[in-house]
Amino acid sequence: MLTESRYHLPGAGNTAASVLGQEPVIVMAASDAVRNIPAYRARLRQQGVSGVALLSSDVARRHYATPYELMVALAPARRRTLIDTSGAGSRERVGGLASLTFRCAADAVTAGSYVLRELMASRNYQRTVPLPRRALGSRCLLALWRDAGESRVGGAVSHVSGILSGFRRLGWQVVLVTSSEPPQQLRSAVNMVEVAAPLPRGARFTRESARIAANESMRRAALSAARRMPPAFVYERNAFLSRAGADVSRELGVPMVLEWNASEVWANRNWYRHAPLSRLFQTIGARVERYSVRSATVVAAVSQGAAQMATDMGADSATVAVMPNAVDPDSVPAPSPMPPRERAVVGWIGSFGPWHGVEVAVESLQYLPANVEFVLVGDGEQRAECERLARRLGVHDRITWSGSLPRPEALRLLSDCDVLVSPHHWTGSGPFFGSPTKLFEYMALGRPIVASRLDQIGEILQDGVTAVLTEPGDPADLARGVAQVLAMPDRGAELGVRARRDALESHTWDRRAEQILARLPLPVACTAAEGN
Repeated sequence: MLTESRYHLPGAGNTAASVLGQEPVIVMAASDAVRNIPAYRARLRQQGVSGVALLSSDVARRHYATPYELMVALAPARRRTLIDTSGAGSRERVGGLASLTFRCAADAVTAGSYVLRELMASRNYQRTVPLPRRALGSRCLLALWRDAGESRVGGAVSHVSGILSGFRRLGWQVVLVTSSEPPQQLRSAVNMVEVAAPLPRGARFTRESARIAANESMRRAALSAARRMPPAFVYERNAFLSRAGADVSRELGVPMVLEWNASEVWANRNWYRHAPLSRLFQTIGARVERYSVRSATVVAAVSQGAAQMATDMGADSATVAVMPNAVDPDSVPAPSPMPPRERAVVGWIGSFGPWHGVEVAVESLQYLPANVEFVLVGDGEQRAECERLARRLGVHDRITWSGSLPRPEALRLLSDCDVLVSPHHWTGSGPFFGSPTKLFEYMALGRPIVASRLDQIGEILQDGVTAVLTEPGDPADLARGVAQVLAMPDRGAELGVRARRDALESHTWDRRAEQILARLPLPVACTAAEGN
C-alpha cells in the first residue's frame, strides 16, 4: 500500500483492508518509494508482495499524479490498483509502464510551462472588476484558503474556521474559496463554499507546479463567487506559492487581510524535505510572498515573531498587527467537576510537529508516579519516533495514542483529563513565532495547564495564576510542573477557572474579528455589528 502523503500513513492500512478485503503487508509513503526506487522494489520482492495499491483521497486533484502511478507500475507485482477514497473506495487499474513513462515526460513539460510563466509573470494589476452597486454596503467577505482540503483537523483548521465563525457572529456573510473539498468543521463556519475546478494532470506533476497553477483556478473561482456575493474585503491564509488573494483584492479594488502564521518560505526551507528544484521554488515563493504582504491592507500576524517575519519579507510595518490565536467558547465542552480517582490523566493534542514538544512530554512520564498516564491526541510524521522513545523508556503502556480525532471528540477527551500540557520548545533560528491554538482551547476547557515558558505562551499564561510554567525542552521540569498541580489541594482547579475566565474575556475569535474590522478602511455601515 502506497499513500500520497506521509501524514496519511496512520489509518491507511484499515482503509485499504476495507476496500481490498485484506490487510496490506506494507504501508509506505509514495514519496519514500520515489526517493529510493531500487530499495522500494527490493523490499516488495523480499516480502513476496503480489499486488500494489496507491491510496488517494481525491484522484482528480492529487499532486504527483503521474510519478506516483509510475511507482505503482514499477512494482514487481501482478496487480496494480489505484484506490480513490473520495469515491466510496472506487478502484481502477494503473496503466502500463511504457504509457506512464511517456505520460511522465509529457506532464513534466506541461508542469515546466506553468513554472516558466510564473517566473516571467508581472504582478502589476491596475484594472478593477466592476461589482454590483450593492457591494458598496456589502457585509460579505471572500475568504481564500487553497490548502483547506489537505487539513482535516488541527490548528490550521481551527484557526480559519474560528475567525470566519467570528465574522459570521458579527453579522457578516462568508464565502470560502478552496482548491478541494474542505473539512466539515470549516464548511460549517461559512455561508457558501466555492471549490475551484480540478487542475489538468500535467499541472499536478509536482506539488509545487500544482500550487503555482492553482493561483489561476483559485482566482477564477473567487471572481465567480464575487459576482454572486460581492465582498467588502478579501481574507486569505498565507500559503506557499499562493498569490490568489492578492490578485483578487487588486482586481476587485477591495482591501485584503492576510492571515500570517509565519513565512511559508522560511517553513519550506527549514522544515520540509527538499527536492532537486527546491531552491528554484523557494526563489519563486519568496517573490510571491513579498507580493502578498505588500498587497495586504492588514497582515494579521499571530505573534511578535511572526510579525517580524512579515516585515522582513517586505510588509509595511503599519499594516502588520499582532493577533494571537483564540477560541470559540461555544465549541468547547463546559467544565465539570473532576470526580475523585486514584490515577491521574495528563492530556496533550497536536500534530507531532517539530516544535510541539510531544517527545518532551513522553520523556517526562519516566519522572512521574506510575499512576500518572498520558493521552496523546493527534498524528504526524514524528509519532513513530515518539512511540519508539516511549518503548525505550518503558512508558509506552502508560500512554493512550488516540490518533487524529474529529475536533468535538478530541475536546471531550481532553476535558476528561486532570492536567493539560503544552510542552513547546524551540530550536529553530530566530525567535519562536508560534501561537498554539491548543493553548486557548486548553484555557477554555477550564482544566489546569502546565506549559512551557516560551515567548507568547509565557505572555498569555501567568505562572501560578492561570497555569504552571516550566522550562522549554526540560522533561524533568515538565514532570515537576505536573506533580505540583496534582499535589495542590484542589488539584489545580482554581488555575483552570482563572484560565477559562481569561480566555472568555480576552481570547475569543469574535474579539479577533472585531480587531481586524477596526483596522480595515470600510464604510461605517459595514463595520457596525448587527444583532444576530
